[in-house]
Amino acid sequence: MTDAALAALWKTFAPAGGTPAFHPVRREEDGTFYEGVWQVTVGGDRYFLKRAKEYEAEIYRTFFTQDRPYAPKLLGSAAGEDGEYLLLEYIAGDNLQRATLSGLAAAVESLSLMQNEFWENQRLSHKGLSFEESFAQIKKRRDYLCSALLEKYYDEYLFLYERLPRTLCHDDLLPFNILVAKNRAVMIDWEVGGILPYPVSFARLVAHGRTHGDLFRMTPKQRAFAVGRYYDRVAARHGIGRAQFDRAIALFVFAESCEWVYIGNRFGKEDCKFYPRYFRTALQTARRLEEGTFFI
Repeated sequence: MTDAALAALWKTFAPAGGTPAFHPVRREEDGTFYEGVWQVTVGGDRYFLKRAKEYEAEIYRTFFTQDRPYAPKLLGSAAGEDGEYLLLEYIAGDNLQRATLSGLAAAVESLSLMQNEFWENQRLSHKGLSFEESFAQIKKRRDYLCSALLEKYYDEYLFLYERLPRTLCHDDLLPFNILVAKNRAVMIDWEVGGILPYPVSFARLVAHGRTHGDLFRMTPKQRAFAVGRYYDRVAARHGIGRAQFDRAIALFVFAESCEWVYIGNRFGKEDCKFYPRYFRTALQTARRLEEGTFFI
């Protein structure tokens, strides 16, 4: 979008006087620019302006009509030349690509607050990414695992996916989609989310960090801390036993590795640099599930 088009769009929001400056936002992981996302400065005020993608506008209008500490405030929306645009609260914080105990504690607090609020909310189950859409997507991956061992535990994962309690989940809660500002953790980029099985968000948050990871770093101690804290604040409050919880989290983390196995086997291993690592991880996790020993 041109500067002139952005300026015209800004006039429909007009949250403050003055001339706005629009700054494209870079991805921390590779330095490229996000498409359709700007930091806007007007005088001493800052905002995020972004073109809504997939379910994002619906999620904000459905679940975040009132201010929520775990999501950016929606300050306005307007139609642009290429879609709907959202004006969001500016969050000055660090993401969790380099995890800390304090950051994980804040993230679990925010996730717990949200999930306890929307626990088993069937009234809103058709908003955002529906369970039916999500389940159809993940079932397709089973056909491309090319391993009897992986298929066995992926079938158990699918069995649980259909039966576990559901609540509001951010369906892409990778560590760079949480910003921690002081003691507040905010989940951003709500392009996919909805009423889904409760481990969806948490498993994605903790699955990919490694002690010396290039993209995401999280130590075993940090992961164990987050798992225990999440159990106490969500699962235990809804009567879920610890052994049942541990098995569910292990299977959902296992499924995170299987996603990359699916991508490599379906679209070409030579074009998927993450395939070898995640294939090994998926096999290791499946063997631990076979033994009844969980890595978390």
